Amino acid sequence: MKRYLGSFGPYNNKVKTDVLIIGSGIAGVYTALCIPANKKVTILAKEEIIISNSALAQGGIAVSLGEEDSPQYHKDDTVYAGAGLSNEEMVWIMVSEATRNIRKLRELGVDFDMDGMNLSLTREAAHSQRRIIHAGDFTGKEVCEKLIASAKNRDNIELHEKIFAIDLLTDNNVCKGVIALDQRSGHRVIYECDDVVCASGGFGQLYANTTNPIIATGDGMAMAYRAGAALADMEFVQFHPTALYHRKDKSFLISEAVRGEGAVLRNKYGELFMERYHEMKELAPRDIVARSIFQEMARTDSDCVYLDITSKKRDYLQKRFPKIFETCLKYDIDISKDFIPVAPAEHYCMGGIKTDENGSTEIQRFHACGEAACTGIHGANRLASNSLLEGLVFGSRIARQIGSRENTNESFEIPEIVNEGKHFVTPAIEYEKKIKETMNKYVGIVRNGENLKKAHEQIMEIISEVNELQCVSMAQYQVSNMATIARLVIESALEREESRGAHYRTDFPETRDEWVRHIVRKVDNESE
Repeated sequence: MKRYLGSFGPYNNKVKTDVLIIGSGIAGVYTALCIPANKKVTILAKEEIIISNSALAQGGIAVSLGEEDSPQYHKDDTVYAGAGLSNEEMVWIMVSEATRNIRKLRELGVDFDMDGMNLSLTREAAHSQRRIIHAGDFTGKEVCEKLIASAKNRDNIELHEKIFAIDLLTDNNVCKGVIALDQRSGHRVIYECDDVVCASGGFGQLYANTTNPIIATGDGMAMAYRAGAALADMEFVQFHPTALYHRKDKSFLISEAVRGEGAVLRNKYGELFMERYHEMKELAPRDIVARSIFQEMARTDSDCVYLDITSKKRDYLQKRFPKIFETCLKYDIDISKDFIPVAPAEHYCMGGIKTDENGSTEIQRFHACGEAACTGIHGANRLASNSLLEGLVFGSRIARQIGSRENTNESFEIPEIVNEGKHFVTPAIEYEKKIKETMNKYVGIVRNGENLKKAHEQIMEIISEVNELQCVSMAQYQVSNMATIARLVIESALEREESRGAHYRTDFPETRDEWVRHIVRKVDNESE
């Protein structure tokens, strides 16, 4: 495997900063806002600042505020959903530090829905209590916009748009900065810094059907892996049970909060079916609901099922779920009268860059948070509305760690990097299309060894071709990253010979005690 993706040098474009944050979602921007003002912080956004998974988050943020709730109950629900693989110490850190971080969000101007003088709480699948705070059904957008506005008003924070981070620069396992591509000029830029925080998000674009935006191609995970960081739990890919299924749109998310507010699932005959699959019915953990829908679609030979929230009045639905109501109406679906056609779509990856309780990785001065990281909290299946909370809690911890150290201003001699290779003949988009088709067909909700081996063979063919080529454009860098991450997902799924959480294998349908462990991938323990 190439250590660096492209050929670089000599370096005319250099930017010196104290802290470089890759990613402009909630985890990245919140981390920046928590870093002391005596440090210069630069945030890199692959596209426009507002484009991120965070901005698409509908449901909300889980925090135990109700009179009958507690951090312990929140922890118990998280561990239950994680199917035996959640790191309980990390979970406790998250749930016990939730309130202080929500308080800070409100101080930064985030407007959550209120119930009188208290924050309005809703319930989502696998939560035993109403503990999801929200801003309508566009919570992520509200939080992102307020955080970005705050960041723009900070003298020590700069936001750089259309900058694609290509590779980490390291020296003796210490991170020294990043090689990046300025998409506007086409020039390579070197960002030198004391600390790098990877908050680049997940890899949903590995799949043809995903709720993720176009930027979610696993770039941060891939660059960390090439630099020697460990990735963990890559086999666990969460499919959201209810993405809109319409000929014009198969990626719009229908929030789990809709089921939390009483929606039920019906098959094409109008029959309720979830009671056949789990005692919690529509409020079972996500992996169970997604698999149940998949099985019901197969049983009834249909492409979708239907979400029924017609028990609620139109005025209530317009107020509680304004974005969902408006979007569905655009497709001639009045959710106060009509059933919503839905089907599962890739939504979230539990795996990522392995971190400790402070967001540190195996590379010194390189940190990770948000979906790019694997704290071990989510185990084999993420509990709804824990993702934004995790990014907040561990982003603040990273900031605290960085803030406790003095700026080094150490000089670093940046090496020239030469990778010989032919130019791409086949457009990168064709390789990307093949990756998506392969992952959708063979590495989806239900898996088996035979199909995983087919997927591995097809991805390795792509890797063998792309490795011989010279990457010069963002599309080419991206497809190389996607192929690397696809391989790691498949190999981890092949290795885990059981079914647990979001990883379900028909050839190993039972959950086995000997697999209560994490699969870790690292360059030095791979045979490449």
